[in-house]
Amino acid sequence: MDAQKKGILPVFIITEQKWSFEHAKLMGFDCEEVVDEETGELDWDGFYIFNNNFSYIEQITDYINNLLDEQEKGNLDYSLCFMWDSVGSVPCKMTFEGKGGKQHNASTLADKIGMGINQRISGSRKADSKYENTLIIVNQPWVELPDNPFGQPKIKAKGGEAIWLNSSLVFLYGNQKGAGTTKITATKDKRTIKFASRTKVSVMKNHINGLGYDDGKIIVTPHGFIGGKDAAEEKTSLEKYKKEYADYWKGIIGTDGDFDLKEEKEDN
Repeated sequence: MDAQKKGILPVFIITEQKWSFEHAKLMGFDCEEVVDEETGELDWDGFYIFNNNFSYIEQITDYINNLLDEQEKGNLDYSLCFMWDSVGSVPCKMTFEGKGGKQHNASTLADKIGMGINQRISGSRKADSKYENTLIIVNQPWVELPDNPFGQPKIKAKGGEAIWLNSSLVFLYGNQKGAGTTKITATKDKRTIKFASRTKVSVMKNHINGLGYDDGKIIVTPHGFIGGKDAAEEKTSLEKYKKEYADYWKGIIGTDGDFDLKEEKEDN
């Protein structure tokens, strides 16, 4: 949504196969449902590129490079924001064809991302570059426990360390050893529904401005994120959100904001 407002072309690379244009539009993404006049099938249109037709990593990296090539030729006259969800849900070509194991996935990512695409994305940040491109990747982390009780746990990434090593900014949502989330429910006349989730957010790596940040928490709603620096500010944000989307919640819970919120025990 923010990229669209700035004239940056969003490029969605969906390998997780968990995408909903209806939900994206609910969050403010600019897209419209259209009907194919010949087939009568429903589709979506807007200022974006969407592709979920991939079987292995090399297809995706070739796709990204092809779009960057078209940009350099002047055929795609926009800065590009690539969003890949998620890197751990697709194998490399060798693994896809049954000729190798997971170690080949990590090697392919290191080669294609670390030694290839990362250089092109970083190169677009030069002062004399016409475009400024971004690659956002969703990945599933886990914790590698230390060999001794005094060691520090290390965040590992599915698919190897190439993504971590070549990233400028890494966020971790949730805890290292658990979900780190709590459910916020709305109750009215004994009817209870899930209203939102609160999740912990940590900045694990920052090579953009070098600043460090304390861990924080944000609230995830069907319409996006809200939060505050303390409990009072968070409460104000919640009340503002309830008023802004009163019609939406009225259709679900039958009231325009007159309901009680309750936070459940943290999931582990």
